[in-house]
Amino acid sequence: MNLSSHIPCDDDHDTSESRAVDSSLRLPVLLLFGNAVHWLIIATLISLVLAVKMIAPDFPSLLSGLSCFSYGRLAPIARDLFLYGWASQAALAGGIWLAARLAGRPLVGVIKTSVVIVAIVFWNLAVLLGSLAILAGYSTGVEWLEYPNWASATLFASFLLIAFWAILHFDYRRNERAEVAQWYLVAGLCSFPWVYGTANLLLTWKPLQASAQGPIQAWFTGSFLLLWLLPVALASIYALLPRIRGVHLHHRNLATLAFWGILFLGGWIGLGRLIGGPIPAWMSAAATVSAVFLLIPIFIVCTNLLGSSETEREEAKGNLSLGFLLNGLYALIGVGALGALASLPLVSSALHFTSVSEAIYQLSVFGAISMPLFGLLYTCVPELLGRAAWCKTLAAWHFWVTIVGFWLLVLFLFLGGLVTGLALIDPVVTFRNVGSFAYPFSVLECVAQTLLLIASLILGGNLLQALAGNYLFPKR
Repeated sequence: MNLSSHIPCDDDHDTSESRAVDSSLRLPVLLLFGNAVHWLIIATLISLVLAVKMIAPDFPSLLSGLSCFSYGRLAPIARDLFLYGWASQAALAGGIWLAARLAGRPLVGVIKTSVVIVAIVFWNLAVLLGSLAILAGYSTGVEWLEYPNWASATLFASFLLIAFWAILHFDYRRNERAEVAQWYLVAGLCSFPWVYGTANLLLTWKPLQASAQGPIQAWFTGSFLLLWLLPVALASIYALLPRIRGVHLHHRNLATLAFWGILFLGGWIGLGRLIGGPIPAWMSAAATVSAVFLLIPIFIVCTNLLGSSETEREEAKGNLSLGFLLNGLYALIGVGALGALASLPLVSSALHFTSVSEAIYQLSVFGAISMPLFGLLYTCVPELLGRAAWCKTLAAWHFWVTIVGFWLLVLFLFLGGLVTGLALIDPVVTFRNVGSFAYPFSVLECVAQTLLLIASLILGGNLLQALAGNYLFPKR
């Protein structure tokens, strides 16, 4: 089971350049990945507690009287820890490493490295203190932007300090023709400051009138996923998957259409959350059309990466990085298909306020985004450490427990939402009885969340043993 597939720079034969890149990025990238996995474990733990609360509201009974452990405070903490603690940090780590590797340029200079490390420290302090502030009741009340203004400003500044050096690698690349992965990296790293800064400015720092806040918040949620996190995940797939399989991109000329299609449609998708709400009709129509047309770039991406008929390398079989990348692509297909279906007015009227929306969210953040980042993590760490770092048994357990837990979670959320939606539109069923239809699926959701927590703990243990090997920074 090969978990350390070499991701070359433009001159694959010159391994000394790859070693120089890894040496310059070793500390900041490992620091980002280590903190990201730490927050992932906490986020999945809180998510399990929330799932149990859906069937036992007083859980845990010893803390049921404390408002800080209520569902309304734990839910935004779990979501923000996943988005800012895990996904964004892992995307930054993978983005920096891929940008440097693809450009063949190391991060040279003590000052540069020190600035990045300081920014990482402040990022994690903002996540920690912001989460504690929500726990204490000092939330902004804006979904996905619950951190107080001082915490969100710290995240914004820290991102700029970290991403600046990654973007410079695109300008310093030696290839005149940029790789597809580099397009997505630059797009994602440039989108976060625009999306996050604009949303905070208009919703929390200097809020606009209430009637405009709903569409802006919906635009932010869609843009955060499709313009920031998804491009980095796609960059990981475009950079890793063809090299692991030993094939070339199929119909590479179509990749440009997919790239611009995702960038153009990404900001409109979020407005689907407001279909049927008090917004102009053209916004609802734009959301529906965008969700349907998003299937085109998704189809092109899958054609680029899965359409080749060439025989895979023998060593690609059983590669866990490949498995995570492929599952990320399958989840992306699910996001496109289910999102397009749910955006249709007749379907949305029945399923909008059910767990189907949560199923689409999980397909996005844990499937299409986190799965490729897992694959990148398994490839990146051995290269940075210069040795076979992973325990193969733990890595295999993490893969299978994650895959089973994730797809079961999506299935149970979808079925529970479907049954609940049909009950809601049935005039014979009383509103009080609607909850009884979703109860069995809520119990099964707890099982799936337990599997994801176990998988996160396995990954944390495997990463810990990888870093605490014979020595942390070995010489090659």
